[in-house]
Amino acid sequence: MKPLRILLLAAFAGTTALGGAAALAPGQALAQTAGRVAAVVNDDIVSVFDLTARLDMLVKTSQLPDDQQTRQRLASQVLRQLIDERIQMQAARRLGLDVSADEMSRAEAEIESRNSFQPGTLQQSLRAQGIVPSTVTERLRAEIAWEKVVAREVRPRIVIGEDEINAVLDRIRANAGQTEFRVLEIVLSVPSPDREAEVRQNAERLLDQLRAGTPFTVLAREFSDGVTAQQSGDVGWVLPGQLSPEIDAFLANARPGAVSGPIRTPEGYHLVAVADSRKVTGGDASQIQVALKQIAMPVPEDAAAARAIGDRLLAATADLNSCDAVEGIASELGADPQTDLGTLTVGDLAPALRQAVINLGVGEVSPPITGGGAVRVLMVCERSGDITGLPDRDAIRDALIRQRLDTMAQRHLHDLRRQAFIDVRV
Repeated sequence: MKPLRILLLAAFAGTTALGGAAALAPGQALAQTAGRVAAVVNDDIVSVFDLTARLDMLVKTSQLPDDQQTRQRLASQVLRQLIDERIQMQAARRLGLDVSADEMSRAEAEIESRNSFQPGTLQQSLRAQGIVPSTVTERLRAEIAWEKVVAREVRPRIVIGEDEINAVLDRIRANAGQTEFRVLEIVLSVPSPDREAEVRQNAERLLDQLRAGTPFTVLAREFSDGVTAQQSGDVGWVLPGQLSPEIDAFLANARPGAVSGPIRTPEGYHLVAVADSRKVTGGDASQIQVALKQIAMPVPEDAAAARAIGDRLLAATADLNSCDAVEGIASELGADPQTDLGTLTVGDLAPALRQAVINLGVGEVSPPITGGGAVRVLMVCERSGDITGLPDRDAIRDALIRQRLDTMAQRHLHDLRRQAFIDVRV
């Protein structure tokens, strides 16, 4: 039977040791550990049974050698994961968030589908591979609950501004013709100077596992401290200058398939893999052509008056999404009746106008622009000659939200962990 690929909804991010968690021997009888306590987490416990069962699952699903040394290295971080799961479930209970039977059924069905199991056979398939089913289902339950906590507590605090999207588009255009890399990473933090050698040694051991054929994504999901752990270490496409100088130095001469040795950065030790590389699609933004309409209102040389007119234009165009409606709004406002500017090349526009429209999509309106005795907004009716392959604004917004959500969710878990009473007993 092929090894089980348990692709869960998220992953823990934190491998700092919590004392000397006992490494339980391969094949140790689970029944003998049922009554022992590995850790107390507020009002919950993690039993040695839980720890042993999770170690068994990890060894069997990660293609790691099942020996005492491996389990010794894994024990403290697996205990940390189990403690985090108790904290996540407690946070969900405080908010009144439950995981329904239907949600669990869908999550289990996804595991069955990914592993080509017959529907409804997950429990049987887990037992056949020597995995205690509850260690999988309880991890699933904690991850679903944590997703709900993050959606309730963290997601509402994330707002992506138009200027952030524009900055991404500008960076893509500015780097046209350069090589970018699809990067995977494993991050091992160094919690204190006295653990520097230990963490470096752990990074070397992971590198040995990679060289022995263990998939990078498996090790990243289980061992990385980075916020990308829940994406199996996938950083995505990056350009020179986006990552630390130490990692940039490795990427400068890397080819797809290359894996770095341990790289020390302020965050800790990194193992970096290059999954792919490509040239950023070329193009000259100044040669983009846009068909524009405007609503322009004359204004005296008075800053307060200009701001007031700008506010009127913002309010009047808040729901504007079609060039067909521009003339009607201009008439209602008493604006310049000349609204159609025709098709223009971006590079020929005045700097303020060029900056305002270069990142606008079709049907989007610029912010108010003051100059030449008027305050105006511009709307793009058609656009052509753009850089090919440029992502749309919604795709960029979604990517920025995911990136920020990962970081803030980890901070939220860190805060909850710091507030919790944790007593490690093994």
